[in-house]
Amino acid sequence: MKSNYRLLFIVAFFGVMILSDPSEAVAAGKAKNSKPDFEDRIKKSIVHLTVTANSYENLQPWKRSTVRKKSGYGCAVAPYQILTTAWNVSNATFIKVKIAGQNEFVPATVKVIDYESNLCLLDLDRDSMSEGLTPLTFSEDFDEDEKAASYRLTSGGHLKTGRGILDRAEVNISTMSFGYFLDYVVVNAPSSSGRASLYCVNEKPVGIANWAEIDNKETGLIPGIVINKFLKDAAKGEYKGFPSFGFSAKKLIDPATRKFLKMPDDLKDGVYVSKVFSLGTGSKELREGDCILSIDGNTLDPYGKFSDPVFEKILYHHLISGHTVGDKIKFVVWRDGKKVKFDVKAKTVNAADMLVDYHEYGLQPEYIITAGFVIQKLTRPYLKIWGDGWSGKVPPHLYHYYRDTAFNPTKDRQDIAVLSYVLPADINQGYHSLGRLVISKINGKVIKSFKDVPAALKAATMSRFNTIEFEHDYPTVVIERAKLEEANAFIAKTYRIQKLKNIRQ
Repeated sequence: MKSNYRLLFIVAFFGVMILSDPSEAVAAGKAKNSKPDFEDRIKKSIVHLTVTANSYENLQPWKRSTVRKKSGYGCAVAPYQILTTAWNVSNATFIKVKIAGQNEFVPATVKVIDYESNLCLLDLDRDSMSEGLTPLTFSEDFDEDEKAASYRLTSGGHLKTGRGILDRAEVNISTMSFGYFLDYVVVNAPSSSGRASLYCVNEKPVGIANWAEIDNKETGLIPGIVINKFLKDAAKGEYKGFPSFGFSAKKLIDPATRKFLKMPDDLKDGVYVSKVFSLGTGSKELREGDCILSIDGNTLDPYGKFSDPVFEKILYHHLISGHTVGDKIKFVVWRDGKKVKFDVKAKTVNAADMLVDYHEYGLQPEYIITAGFVIQKLTRPYLKIWGDGWSGKVPPHLYHYYRDTAFNPTKDRQDIAVLSYVLPADINQGYHSLGRLVISKINGKVIKSFKDVPAALKAATMSRFNTIEFEHDYPTVVIERAKLEEANAFIAKTYRIQKLKNIRQ
């Protein structure tokens, strides 16, 4: 028995010696402490945003809506510059930033904002900071099925973390506008991880949170490849934005359509160009009925996807949005029974140039009130006054302009002027129920743009009346000019309207 105990003691003793090797102990300590070390470092690179926001009402565009506060997150890309989402600071009147280890908030201002990509660059007030932040560099690697860690700073300056799995890369429509961009999708992500939380894979920053679906436990990231392009272009001084699409395309899987296009049986690739707009990339070079076979040498399958060496099968939009405005993009299309090659110039679309503006962030809606007739410019925010499910509630003749012609302004129609409704007064008796009508002429002058309205109302005429005509044979409005000045003063006072018009130059 004693010999057995002695043997056990010897084995245990040498086992302890083996396990207690100093180099292994140091390595184990480093592995154990690497996570806290990284979290300590990342706190010097991330911030919390508190934003005071104020916009205008679209139904009463002379009124500001209730002031509200919202919060979000950001990360340093330079010692005194913060990257965040455009949504976080949309309609902002004041932005303050919380930095870890500093009690005082730091004021911030918008340097560059891009509503299409949902990215924003903020400048920090250097005089309010004891030292600069530690800038981050975003990786463009995509490690599918890897663990993704989220980091955000609370309003109290405390670090909050979360975990998820980097599931896939896909192209989605922007959460802020009409553009299509590459997203990374993280599954099993924490529900609070949106609003520009930083995401890292293997301690490398890979993106910031762009959207979150609580029910599916999914979070979308603006990836490093999009962020780096934004930062590179923003550093040039004159920011031009990302290229926008001047056409729409549909999948081409119907054999009959391929035969109609005179495509050979062995040609299985390509998507069908169903619409070509007057704005955006391809608006001048493409034709309706073209079949796009490849972009920059990347073959498109019948569903509009190409094989990316990093992201695998994704939609063709990434090939265009990845370019810089002004670049030449190589297209190969099937047209008139043969392959045609040509260059397409990458162009951006300014929302204000659209026939129906897609957004008006930070801007007061345009309007003019005459004799109580509230005339407004037709925009997507205006249509949203119909509330949830607005696309099915908006009057069809208004929705038609948004759905079918928003990207197609012409010389004869740059935007749409609408008689929104009537503020009741003696001068407009008999017209109180009119509203939601598209204006075609004022005093006989064709209204091509909302900016034509003031001049048309002041147009010299022998008549004692102003007239407003509408599309679809609605009755003409007649306003007595002699009573107009007094009536406008009464309406401004009665309805507490400080300005009877707002028209941007």
